[in-house]
Amino acid sequence: MRSPMKSAGMALFAARSAAFLAAALLALASWGSPLARAQTGPGGNPMRDMMRQMMQGYVPPPGMSADALPEPDSEGTRLMARYCAQCHDLPSPRYKTAAEWPAVFDRMNARMRMMGGGMMGGGMMGGGMMGMGRVEAPGASEGAALLAYLQRNAMRPARPEELQAGDPADRAVFLGVCAQCHAPPSPSLHPPDAWLGIVARMQANMQLMDKPQPTPQQREAIVRLLQAAARWSANHPFPRENQ
Repeated sequence: MRSPMKSAGMALFAARSAAFLAAALLALASWGSPLARAQTGPGGNPMRDMMRQMMQGYVPPPGMSADALPEPDSEGTRLMARYCAQCHDLPSPRYKTAAEWPAVFDRMNARMRMMGGGMMGGGMMGGGMMGMGRVEAPGASEGAALLAYLQRNAMRPARPEELQAGDPADRAVFLGVCAQCHAPPSPSLHPPDAWLGIVARMQANMQLMDKPQPTPQQREAIVRLLQAAARWSANHPFPRENQ
């Protein structure tokens, strides 16, 4: 049996969630076509702040346009523009590894169905949130094609042996900080000299996503580890089937 305090807290949470969803869909109703939403630059997505609050910092960082995605003329890119850009900026497929994408896709698909009226008896407030129903979810075949695209172009994860090249203390910092957003990336993805700028860009993304920021000392440790491991990887390439 729930206590009156716990029941009141759950009711308040539900009411706030419904209010966020309603506000998000009101913004979506006045915001152009899916392709236009996909091509909107940083700061031009009126739903982003609302979705950031709803998704607790898990909204992808801005900056990715449809024509910058891998396989820009593919069905996967078209589906990304149609479905993913309804609620937030386009994510790069390399934002997650192939092993991570299925769980992310299932979570996003369930959210689209809920906001579009495909769950809970016609949407949280009936008929796709107060009858607007502007959020679409992919069908089975489109969903399979979208997930296949994401996994085909996903980030390559680090091999355990790659990370042995660096200092153990640096490795611990790298694993702890990067795990806030995704699996550890393979240091072989970039040459050693490129990692300083990439780590700075990742830290900027973490700030946009409301993640705890690494200290300057932690950032130096991450760069040292990635540079040392990238040098090792240059002499120990991935097997062809994992390229």
